[in-house]
Parts: sequence; structure tokens; C-alpha cells
Amino acid sequence: MYGNLKKLKLKDRAVIELNGQDNKEFLQSLVTNNVDLVSDNKSIYAALLSPQGKYLFDFIIFQNYITKKLSIDCEKKRYPELIQKLNLYKLRNKIDININNDITIYGIYGSDISKIILNLKMNNQEGSTKSIKNNIYIVDPRNKKLGIRIYIVKNNFSKEFDTILNGSSSELEYNRIKLKIPKPEIDLEIEKSFIIENNFEEMNCIDFNKGCYIGQENTARQKYRGTAKRKLALVKINGEKINNGTKIYHNKKIIGTMRSSCKNIGLASIRTDIYNDYKKNKLKIKHLDSEIEFL
Repeated sequence: MYGNLKKLKLKDRAVIELNGQDNKEFLQSLVTNNVDLVSDNKSIYAALLSPQGKYLFDFIIFQNYITKKLSIDCEKKRYPELIQKLNLYKLRNKIDININNDITIYGIYGSDISKIILNLKMNNQEGSTKSIKNNIYIVDPRNKKLGIRIYIVKNNFSKEFDTILNGSSSELEYNRIKLKIPKPEIDLEIEKSFIIENNFEEMNCIDFNKGCYIGQENTARQKYRGTAKRKLALVKINGEKINNGTKIYHNKKIIGTMRSSCKNIGLASIRTDIYNDYKKNKLKIKHLDSEIEFL
């Protein structure tokens, strides 16, 4: 039925739940996106920043249509840090913040993704959300071409998807990189990276019209004054693989850093002036036995 789709259990993700009457108001004052948009039919992607506007955490926020709890899909190995940070900000808000170990997360992706979205009677747009048999389906709010995330309660996986073949993390990685989507745990530096310099605006992560949130001032300044010094660019690597974190040189000066890569493509954090010049003139950067070409 879905011949060009794959499914993959996302073992590196976890779900935190916020239960309480103040949960939306609480998150709204903290994160980069508009939490008021979250409903039974809509989910969002958001980030939590430092007061200086630097990256701390990123996550998908969705709502449990039965309990109305807000849920946060976050990086599994850092969820205790995130809970600790949220509790630090909680103060007098009437909220309980806990991990939900009963949810398994799957990703479904592939060229037939619009077909399954149609069959599920969902809107083919980022963040579209639907609950089916206690499971929650979300069109990835960062980019719909990333596919669908399914939040399954106690392994209640629909038999409809048994015919979908198991995929691989490398396939997901290639698709992610091709779409210029960073994976923050490997592409960003905690308390050092700015999200404007790492494509978060293009990933529907920032609402510039909402009220104040932590780190808003610096984020807005980079947006409206054009002060971002770097750009996360898609590159083609001709030659040997370039490891994540490798410094990229031009005329013996560091102009950027290589980030994640898969096969012959990758993401590189490059000085904005260098990127604009090389992109305009279709120039290439030599790196040891390899050549970097901007796509």
C-alpha cells in the first residue's frame, strides 16, 4: 500500500508531560514559538534559549487530546536536564513535569508520505496533528518532507503499518541533511550556538510576533538587523569524508566548521560573507584531499 515508505523507531527521543492549568502560559513565556497555537489539531517546534539567546534545548510540543496535558518530544539523553531547567522556571505555576515511559515514538518517511497523510485525513502541512485510537500522529512541524511522527501508547501500533518496511537511521540522516535541517545534539553547541545562524527560522521554530520569551532580544536583533555572522549551509563533499567539528580554512584562516554529513552531502557552519561570495560565484573550497561545494 505504501511501497515507498519506511518506518523507524526513534530510540533517541523521549516524551515529557506538563500537567496543570498553567502549562500553556508557563511554556509561552519560555520558548521561541507560540504555544497558544498548540491544539488537538496542531503541534509546533520550539527551542529554549539562554538569556543571551543561545541554544539550550529544542523539542516538538503537542497536546494529549484526552487529558489536555502538553507533551514535549525531546532528546532522550538530555531529558533530565530539561526537566531540571523547567522546574527551575516553574516557581508558583501549578504544573507537574514528568517523563512518560509508556510512549514509543516512530518516524514514517519516504516519497509516498503525502499519500499516507491523505489516507489519514490529515492536512498536508507542518504541525498537522490527529489522534487515532489513542495514538497521536504529527506531520513533522519542522518540514513536512521529514515525514510523520507517531506517538504510540503501550505498543498499540496500528496493523495498517505492518506492511511498511523498517528503515534505517542513515536514510533519515540523509533526508534531514538534504533539507538543511540540523540535528542540534551534533550540529549545535549548547550555550554557544545561535538558532538564527542554524536555520531554525526556516524550520518554523520562531514566532517573531509573540510576547517575550527567554533570549528574545538577541534573536530579534539578529533577525531584523541582519547581524548573524554564520550560516548553516548544505554542501557537497567531493573526496574523503570530513568529520564533524573539523575546521574549514580559506587562505589559512578559519572560515567555518563541518557539521553532520551522510554519503556525499553535509552541513557546514560557514561565515556569512564567505558563503555569499562562494555561492554567488560558484566557487569551491579545498580541504586536504577533499573539495567542498555549496549547494
